[in-house]
Amino acid sequence: MDVTRADVTDAAVRGGAAVAPARCHPATPACLVLILAALACGRRCPTAADRPPGPVASALIAFAADLGAAPTAIADAWLQLQNIAARVERRRRGSHADAIDDLDAVVFGDLGFEREIASDDPRFFTLSSVISARRGSCLGLSALYLALGEVLDIPLDGVLLPGHFFVRTRAPHPRNVELLRQGEAMPDRWYRTKYGPWPQAAASAYGRPVSVSELIAVHWYNAGNHQRAAGDLRAAEADFARAVADFPTFAEAQASLGAVRQLRGSLPEAAASYREAARARADLPGLVRNMALLRQEQQLDSH
Repeated sequence: MDVTRADVTDAAVRGGAAVAPARCHPATPACLVLILAALACGRRCPTAADRPPGPVASALIAFAADLGAAPTAIADAWLQLQNIAARVERRRRGSHADAIDDLDAVVFGDLGFEREIASDDPRFFTLSSVISARRGSCLGLSALYLALGEVLDIPLDGVLLPGHFFVRTRAPHPRNVELLRQGEAMPDRWYRTKYGPWPQAAASAYGRPVSVSELIAVHWYNAGNHQRAAGDLRAAEADFARAVADFPTFAEAQASLGAVRQLRGSLPEAAASYREAARARADLPGLVRNMALLRQEQQLDSH
């Protein structure tokens, strides 16, 4: 389940835990990043697109490697990302338009990238496969824009909302870039109406720029949702645990970790995860119900 869809706290998932498949390629993400950086630096070219991967792209590359993408696929995706950036750079030199308008024109116009709103498959939010298929979820397309922005020195932030992810320019007058609408600038009130309400506290996970580690945590959360839907609760638990390790105030991830722990019979650990979810967002849909079900289960076990 992608962040584009709701009820992440449904503890009524059925089915036993399956054996987790191998998730990592033998090549480590750090080595892949260094190899790609060396390849990029080996060509002396005066464009921004030829710089080595920065923190955002490196983290997204590492996530793809952890999820099992082959090094050749990752290297090809990085080269394609450089090519896209070079196209945007050429267009910027001639158009004198807003940088986001040039990005939109290349990504959605020239290259025909499309949105994916029906499937939670990781290929639609993993950067390498989003680039190769030219199709992505709100998270996948946002990751693409964040990586391109890093290469092109276009300051962008990723923003998490309940059930959604989008990109915002980092400027005195920020522009919201809605990638499920081909980069259309949408006002804040549109997001509040469509995805709200959400907590407005300073410590809230929503409506603010996410860090690089939090961006990757959202990716692990989506991976966990996909594994849970496939019935692999052990893999789902591992993915949700990675998400909350780097994004402890992400209530949906905490609640989802609690749900799979409850389903696997780890009741004390499930209770701890639910408490963290409630601390982050007490009004999270489904959380009160799940905590009540857990208490009933604990009472039955005590008799």
